[in-house]
Amino acid sequence: MRPKFLQNSLLRVSLIYFLFFTDTVSAKTWSDLESEKETKIYGSERSAKYKASNIFYDIEDWKDHYSIHALGFYRYYDYPLSKSKTVFPFYHHIQSKKDKREYKRIINVNITKENDSIQKSVFPFVFWGYDTNSSYITAIPLFYQKQSSNQNILGFPILPILYYHNKENLNENQNRYIRLFTILHYETTNHKGLHELSLTPIFYYSKDNYLFLPLLLYYQNFRSSLNEYWLGPVYYSKDQTKEERLFVFFPFIGSYVSPKKEIDFIFPIYLNMKDNEEDYHINLFWYTKVHDVNADLATNDGNVYLDYDFGLFYNLVGISQRTKILKGNILKRNDSNSEKPELKRKREFNRENSDQFIGYQLLFGIFSYEKADTKKHIRLLPLAWFTWDDSSEDEVVLLPPFFPIWFSYVADDLEYKILFPLYGKQKEKNSELVSYLLNFYIKEEYKENNLSERSYFWPFVNVYRSDIYSGHRVLPFYIQKNETNESKSTYKNYTLFSIYEETIWKNFERKEFLIWPLWISYDKIRNYKKESETTIWITPFYYRNQTNTQKRTNLLWFIDWEWRQSNDHSLQNNNQNETSKEKLSHILVFPFYFSDSSFSIIPLSFNFWNQNEFRTFTLLNYYHWKKDGHYYNFLYLLESENTELKYKFKSLGNLLWSIEKTPKELSRFTVLWLGYDYTTYKKTVNFFPLFRIMTTTDESSKMIGPFLYYHSKSNEEMTELALLGIGYYHNETKSDKQYSTYVLLGILYQEKTELERGFVKRGSLWGWLWEYQTEENGYEKFSILKLFSYSKEPDGTKKILGISI
Repeated sequence: MRPKFLQNSLLRVSLIYFLFFTDTVSAKTWSDLESEKETKIYGSERSAKYKASNIFYDIEDWKDHYSIHALGFYRYYDYPLSKSKTVFPFYHHIQSKKDKREYKRIINVNITKENDSIQKSVFPFVFWGYDTNSSYITAIPLFYQKQSSNQNILGFPILPILYYHNKENLNENQNRYIRLFTILHYETTNHKGLHELSLTPIFYYSKDNYLFLPLLLYYQNFRSSLNEYWLGPVYYSKDQTKEERLFVFFPFIGSYVSPKKEIDFIFPIYLNMKDNEEDYHINLFWYTKVHDVNADLATNDGNVYLDYDFGLFYNLVGISQRTKILKGNILKRNDSNSEKPELKRKREFNRENSDQFIGYQLLFGIFSYEKADTKKHIRLLPLAWFTWDDSSEDEVVLLPPFFPIWFSYVADDLEYKILFPLYGKQKEKNSELVSYLLNFYIKEEYKENNLSERSYFWPFVNVYRSDIYSGHRVLPFYIQKNETNESKSTYKNYTLFSIYEETIWKNFERKEFLIWPLWISYDKIRNYKKESETTIWITPFYYRNQTNTQKRTNLLWFIDWEWRQSNDHSLQNNNQNETSKEKLSHILVFPFYFSDSSFSIIPLSFNFWNQNEFRTFTLLNYYHWKKDGHYYNFLYLLESENTELKYKFKSLGNLLWSIEKTPKELSRFTVLWLGYDYTTYKKTVNFFPLFRIMTTTDESSKMIGPFLYYHSKSNEEMTELALLGIGYYHNETKSDKQYSTYVLLGILYQEKTELERGFVKRGSLWGWLWEYQTEENGYEKFSILKLFSYSKEPDGTKKILGISI
């Protein structure tokens, strides 16, 4: 019978040797296929299932199980779930019988088949594979590519700024995206052709979507349902879904058209608004409203009304009337909660919510008088609506009653008078408003904050002042507002082409100025205790930012420079010339960039430095220098690092070579698998095939010659071999106190324990020359040449050649 130790020892030592040739190369495994090989067979069961077993080979043959092991290097299995073949360490193949899984390795070439996918590699350099819908290829660390039914990606991991490519299929549409130097972006589809294109920051284009030119302040949106155009003050949009159209030439011209409403204006000449029922027109002098129909029938709450409208000279004079012709609801409308005359900022009733209605307008609505059911109201702009009921008719003076020219109401808390068109007055408890000559002059007084306001040719010219704010305007050319409170003072000025704002706090002041449509801006921030700042921006041509310590200028985005200076607060002479302290902080003339700590040629070279270090990334080379050392990297093919504590020099992450040195010793020196390493938790000296030594806090191993001597010791196990285990083999475990010893593969001597049997066996020539076995239950057996045997059973029975004595 062939001892079990032989295949274990050969496999163990050969694996240790082989790892120095093929670092981390391991076979693909599937646990469900490997588990059926792990059943341990020995003793009487082994003799029944193995038709041949000796020092050279084992042959297993029983129901659905067939295997061959030869010299520890060759293994063949044919089990219910899989078939496999191994020529260690050069070849391994396993194939599943229940599905389409298969793995094959020849040295470091790997092929894995799993269902419909295939993966291949030349470890650790190239990996590729494919399935029914996708494929990929990766060459570490140079590039990667992935293809699928709907996607194609190509990139360079260590150089992402150079190039990136992604091809993707969505349903029947194929998209392709390309990025070059992170500046040029390009995307196409097979249906639309060129889909997106951008050159940062010059232009951005998306087919059927938009075009954006930042430097020219131009934006265009040309989607199928919405079109937009914007260039400075000009804006145009058309929404086909909503059937809306808008055009604006800010701030002079505007036009809006929709199914329900139309608006157009030329500022300050006129404004027109039109809906399904009415037209509104406001020109430079007057206001009017025109109804599209002169007479119409209307219904509400079961009642039927006849509505009538009349306008003369574009509503210079206007009449509106409603008469009930069929009665439905007997409830009276427009009942008021209060019968006392009062002022209303907005009308509470109109023709639409009345049974009987008549209204008059003069001068395009400047003067209005309306009567609805039992309520009446009157107004002379800019006065509020004065509303009263029939029950308070005797308190109101109205001459003539059918169309009043003179109106008067006087009470303790309210006074309202109109002498059309010469005079109008509205006086309340806390305010008074007087109008002369149809708003040519208006005087207003309010007790709150002592506000006093004057208007000339209202609403165009206005002047006002109070305890906390003041201002004036000349529409449409000029508006000014001033406001003061306990925390701050604010000054604001608006014109057709500019905005100016000034805000003053206790220790802080800010001024802002903007001119459009040229988009010229000015911003000054002054902090009495800290640094002040001034910014001027003439988009896109010129930018200037200045503080107490720096001045920055930009021309056309691609030219930029900045000066900085340090303030010496110890100086007492205000006339000290500080320009000598100015220092150029940076300058950009694309693609060249320079600063006091960097220089770049975009995107080829980037360099940075200070008093203590220097860094550069130039033409794929990265170098970082410091006072205490340096770091250099060329695509990880060549990598060097030097500090006060250590020096490193390696290639491909220690795969080709690696050198590490400390001030006291050379801690690592390897070429391929050769050398020594004292850098990690373990110390390794590897000059295979001459010798290899490894030591950690928990274990150690020593190997001399290619097959001469090997010794391994850990907290759990100790193994010792000579001549690859052929001359001598010894293994013992501390947890179960088991051991095995073989001299010349057991030919000269063997000694082994079996935990499950509870026995120890000793012998020579694997028990053929002689063998002595003992068990814990008192069983003993001694044999010579398998011809003579003596045994003692647990019950004390003694046998010679199997015969009791």
